[in-house]
Amino acid sequence: MNPQERQKLTRQLEDLEAQIHQTQPLPTSTPDAPSLKSVYQQLTLWYQGLPDGGKVVAIAVGGVFALSAVSTVLNLVRLAFTLAAVGVLGFVGYKLFLASKSSNPNQ
Repeated sequence: MNPQERQKLTRQLEDLEAQIHQTQPLPTSTPDAPSLKSVYQQLTLWYQGLPDGGKVVAIAVGGVFALSAVSTVLNLVRLAFTLAAVGVLGFVGYKLFLASKSSNPNQ
């Protein structure tokens, strides 16, 4: 490799290292994603534009959705407790019936 090619490669390597070490600020949020405050403001403006009957219906539908979400969470908690109880009962049954037989080699 001749000295000119070596200098050219060295210069390119230095340029690449300089580009790597440049600090570029990371975007904090995407412009397409609306903020929670913006969504709340839009929802509030929409709600205020409804007639009185529409407000009652909107509150009723929101209440149904909220109760449905609470019911779903409670069902998941109940499922977790049920699985834990089945696991404990299975472990106790294993220890009582199977583990005691395998620990006694005379039988």
